[in-house]
Amino acid sequence: MYDDKIVESDEEMMVHRLIATMPEFNRKYGLWIINANRDFTTLPDNYYTCRVRRFEFYSLSHLKRGAGHLWIEGQPEKDLYPGELVVITPGTLNRYGGYHGQKYIEDSIQFCGPIADMMAAAGILTSGVYEVGDAPELDEIIRWIANPSRDAQIRANIRLQNFLTQLYFHRRERTASDSMQQLLDLIQNDLQHWWTVQELADTAGIPLERLRARFLEHTGMLPKAYIEEFKLRHAATRLTESRDSVVSIARSLGYHDPYHFSRRFKLWSGVSPEAYRKQFQ
Repeated sequence: MYDDKIVESDEEMMVHRLIATMPEFNRKYGLWIINANRDFTTLPDNYYTCRVRRFEFYSLSHLKRGAGHLWIEGQPEKDLYPGELVVITPGTLNRYGGYHGQKYIEDSIQFCGPIADMMAAAGILTSGVYEVGDAPELDEIIRWIANPSRDAQIRANIRLQNFLTQLYFHRRERTASDSMQQLLDLIQNDLQHWWTVQELADTAGIPLERLRARFLEHTGMLPKAYIEEFKLRHAATRLTESRDSVVSIARSLGYHDPYHFSRRFKLWSGVSPEAYRKQFQ
């Protein structure tokens, strides 16, 4: 269904070309699963002999066993481990294979068509690495691909689209989680600062209401409540583990009025800072 051809360029590069015409049924449907392999095994350390290449189709490579290394144009190089899926879109320069003295043992699927192109244009399908674990869905897709009947091919196409869509949402959820953790790190690393909700929203690049919703989803608290909760928990630790004065602790946490700090601490813990220190130090 596809072939390798060396082309001349500034550096030697391999192009994996399509050499067959999309069948009429697949053309009407909009998605063509060109090929699939199960347990394809490379030589150990074949990353070092793998040429930079590009594909004229979409490729999924699920590392099942062994170890690998990946280079994708414009992205940091990274080691690959079992359970990770490499997605390569057409035209993307790439190179991956066995590494650290090990083979690269993969299940792979190659596909093309207008549906895939629209998913790529919408940002749903992008080159990169995804953590998918054992990925039984891929095994099922490959099983259906092996069956040439029309119904089996429809099942394979539908399952592939669903799998790609789930990859997108998993990436979105992970990105949102990483973004939220960066905000929490900012709050925790600058205890003197009272972050406003607007500052946090501007830092995250999202609207205020969306920030509040994400904060509530991620922490179970709204931003202002989380910030003060973190400060007061830190104050409680300082009261029991240090000899710092209440005034010093209050100011280090951004409370310029120590009496205001004492009132907020008592409302939070049920006792004054002094009483808390006597009880728990």
